[in-house]
Amino acid sequence: MSKPMLVHVKLILATFFWALTPIFGRLLAGYSAPYALACSRFIVATAMLWLFLKISGTPIRIPRARLGLFVLLGFTGVCLHNVLVFMGVEHTEANRANVIFSTITLMVAVIDIFWFRKRPTLGMAAGILIGFIGTLIVVTDGAPGRILEGHIGIGDGLILLSAASWALYSVLGRPLLRDLSPLIVTFYASLTGTIMLVPFALLDYAVLPQLCTDPRAVAMIVFLGVFNSAVGFFWYYQAIATLGAVVTSAYINLVPVFGLFLSVLVLDERPTLALLGGGVLVLMALYLINRFRDAS
Repeated sequence: MSKPMLVHVKLILATFFWALTPIFGRLLAGYSAPYALACSRFIVATAMLWLFLKISGTPIRIPRARLGLFVLLGFTGVCLHNVLVFMGVEHTEANRANVIFSTITLMVAVIDIFWFRKRPTLGMAAGILIGFIGTLIVVTDGAPGRILEGHIGIGDGLILLSAASWALYSVLGRPLLRDLSPLIVTFYASLTGTIMLVPFALLDYAVLPQLCTDPRAVAMIVFLGVFNSAVGFFWYYQAIATLGAVVTSAYINLVPVFGLFLSVLVLDERPTLALLGGGVLVLMALYLINRFRDAS
C-alpha cells in the first residue's frame, strides 16, 4: 500500500474511533463529570504518546520559542474540545453530536479564507456547502429554517463550539508540522492540554472514587485515551502534514456516518429520514472536497 493511500486508511479508522466518543460520553453521562472524564482520557493518551516516542527513538526536546503555540494546541484541541464534548452529550443524542462535527471542514475552510487569505476551488466550496447543508438537515430534523429562529439546544450548541475548537487546533498545528514530526506535535499538545485539565478535574472530585472503581467506565476511558486520542490525534496530524488541513478535516464528515450505525447498535438511537438524508449529503461533500483538492 502506498504512503498516501495508507494516510487515507488511517484517517478512516480515526474517524471510526472518534464516532465512538459521543457514544461513550452518553454511556458515561450519568457521572456528570466532564472535567474528570476529559482529564483521565488524556492522562492515558499522554502516557501512550510518550511510549510511542520512546519506542521510535524520537527526540523529545522542542524549541522553547514554540512552547506558546503548543499551549494553544493543548487548550483548543485537548482541553476545550474534549470538555465541551462531554458536556454536550449530556444534553443531546450521540448521532446528532457526531453529525455536528462535520461542520469542522467548513470552519477550517473559513479560517483559511479569512486568516490565511486562501480561496478554495469551486468544487471544494460546493462540497463544503453541501456538507454544511447536510449537517443542518440532521440537526434541525429536516427543517433548516429553525436555525434562523434560534432553535438550537444547549447540547447542540456545546458540540458546535467543540467543533470550532477542533478546527482551530487543525489550523494552529500546521506551522509546527513544517519542522517537527506529527508524533512530537501530538505529544506536546496532549501534555499541555492535560496539565490544563488537572485543576478542573478536581471540580468532579465527588464522583472520582465511583468512576475509578467502575470497570466499564475505566475500560471506556482507556479506549478513548489510547485509540481516540493518542492514535487518532497522531494519525490526524500525520494526514495534515501530507494532505493539508482542509482535505484532512473533510474526513471528519465520516464521523456522523459511522456514528449513525454505532448509535443504533450501542444506544438504540433510531435514525430519522432527516438523519439518513443528511448523511448522504455528507458523503457527497467528502467526495467533492477530495475530488477537487489538487486544483487548490
